[in-house]
Amino acid sequence: MAPQFTLSTSLNVNVVTPRGQITEIETNAVTAPGELGEFEILPGHIPFLTSLHPGVMIIGEGEEASVYAVSRGYLRVDRSGAVEVLVERVVAGQDVDVKTATEERDEARAALDEWKLKPQDAEWKNLKDRFEWAQARLDAQTRA
Repeated sequence: MAPQFTLSTSLNVNVVTPRGQITEIETNAVTAPGELGEFEILPGHIPFLTSLHPGVMIIGEGEEASVYAVSRGYLRVDRSGAVEVLVERVVAGQDVDVKTATEERDEARAALDEWKLKPQDAEWKNLKDRFEWAQARLDAQTRA
């Protein structure tokens, strides 16, 4: 017997970090930064699980959209239309400290430019994550 799916007209989005729940909202769309690029989830989307890349996540559409910078993590859609976003860090676009994010991005970029060891080294990956998180915050602030 095939699984039964209920076609939902909205998405219940729950954003959680290790420090706790950030937001829970009912909306009509979510745009998120996947490992292979940005993607959108609309009501009725099939269940799936994917990893997230540091970038901009938009919950909702138009004037009512909320813009967030998210770090690495996971996004899961279940059969009922619930969307769970589990990330290490998240910040609302309007709350981004542009000066701090710019300084962190520039420092990480300079360190990456001077890197002499193999790019697969753990320290290189940490620098790259720092750079991408800083850039995600700046991008979210711009789009907010």
